[in-house]
Amino acid sequence: MSIKNKVAIITGSGSGIGKQIALDLAKDGCNIVVASLVKEQVEQTVKEAMQSGVKVIGIAKDLSDPSNISFLVNKTIDEFNKIDILINNAAIIKPKWFTEETIEGFDRTIAINLRSMFILGQIVLNKMIEQNEGYIINISSTAAIVVPPTVTSYGISKKGVLGLTEAMYEAGKKYNVKVSTILPGVTNTEMVRNLFPNDSPDQWMLPEDISYCVKFLLNQSKRMIVKEIVPWAVGHDVI
Repeated sequence: MSIKNKVAIITGSGSGIGKQIALDLAKDGCNIVVASLVKEQVEQTVKEAMQSGVKVIGIAKDLSDPSNISFLVNKTIDEFNKIDILINNAAIIKPKWFTEETIEGFDRTIAINLRSMFILGQIVLNKMIEQNEGYIINISSTAAIVVPPTVTSYGISKKGVLGLTEAMYEAGKKYNVKVSTILPGVTNTEMVRNLFPNDSPDQWMLPEDISYCVKFLLNQSKRMIVKEIVPWAVGHDVI
């Protein structure tokens, strides 16, 4: 699909992978909704994306709250009257050994990394079904392939994203709505640098590498779908 003049919501786009996706889609003529938690980061991404000459709005909300998800969708429809693309990217990661994980930490991670994707995906998929077109890309992780006991809640949430994507794909496919997953390996973002403070990021992927995968998916013809992409950092295992 051509993304020029399309409308894309990118969650977690105040920094890291989400920000890079927002900036790259804006450069290709896509109108952008920047959604993330930290207001200052949202404002900065909006400022940079607007330099591409497209319409950009920013929404700084905690997506663990379903009412904030409804606000995000309603604001997007009010501004653009449609949603063509959803990049479900918002996520947190809190290192905790499996036997030491707390219920509160587990619930918070699931609420951001999986439940928010479910709620937002469900609402947006219904909008796209009405339009008879759309593309949803859910960002998982290589931590979903083998869940590390060092980041149990994160890995479990990202494995859940795989199941969510399958359900969304099956629900939307006869309405010309595509749903794919990207499972990034270790990528040089602030979140990952905090996770591996003693590691050298020389062989890590960059946010641009994951954004390239998003653009690859969006540029496929209507005749086909690539259901999963697993970009892997050379010389580094899963998280």
